[in-house]
Amino acid sequence: MCESLNVEKKIVKMIDNGIIYQYDQIFITDIWLEHPRIIQNDPWLKRHTLLIDHHESALKVPNFENYSFMNIRIKDENGRCSGTSLFYEYLLVNGSIEATPALDRFVELTRLYDTWEWVTVKDEPAAASLTILFNIVGPDNYIEMMLQKLLANNLSFDFNTFENNLIAAKNKETQEKLKKYAEHIYIREVSGLKAGIAFVDFSLRNEFAQYLRNINYPIDFVMMVSLENRTITYRYINKEVKVLEIAELFGGKGHDYAASSPIRKRKMNSLIDEILRK
Repeated sequence: MCESLNVEKKIVKMIDNGIIYQYDQIFITDIWLEHPRIIQNDPWLKRHTLLIDHHESALKVPNFENYSFMNIRIKDENGRCSGTSLFYEYLLVNGSIEATPALDRFVELTRLYDTWEWVTVKDEPAAASLTILFNIVGPDNYIEMMLQKLLANNLSFDFNTFENNLIAAKNKETQEKLKKYAEHIYIREVSGLKAGIAFVDFSLRNEFAQYLRNINYPIDFVMMVSLENRTITYRYINKEVKVLEIAELFGGKGHDYAASSPIRKRKMNSLIDEILRK
């Protein structure tokens, strides 16, 4: 797995060492390429690659519609798209899998959380619970857990007692963390707006932003610094603020209301000093 901030470097490395040509099909999902010509200019890669994305930033790639291997869709009749929902649709259309009620539910919960529509459109706490499980067990164990659930029951997708207990315990722990994060926010002016800057676990970036909205924290947007991921995540607090515009000032990308930018290694210490010394 990789993030949008380093995907191109990984693709170039795989091209250079020839590994990428060992696959029958390459899927790039939930990530867009700033320089898609690395695929466009390679006839074999162009035929064997499919990029699926749903970020507004992807629409800013010059002439993106001319790249036949790129499938970008922001919204459809179900609401805002996610990488999962778009890839699921592709697999169904191409006959790679068959739809089941359980799989439909799993994909929809994933979409609702990824787009934050579980809060903004409908009250669907199960979407957040699904993400909590992911954060508890990690990517590999999560994949195995979900496969077992979906294969065991294709009629419904529900959490068992053990999973509900894990979710409840993690929820309590998370709320305590969010409160502490809110107590240690640095308020600075960024691009004429009031920004809240906090050092936050990367996995809690969405939860922390929602926590600040719920308590009406007096800032326009929040910048969440993750030193481990060397990433700054931007989320709106004031609905009138489009954080993508802020993120782009720092070389970032994403959605209007959810974006991120990289922290270059050589600039990490200076960034921290800049935040703390004011």
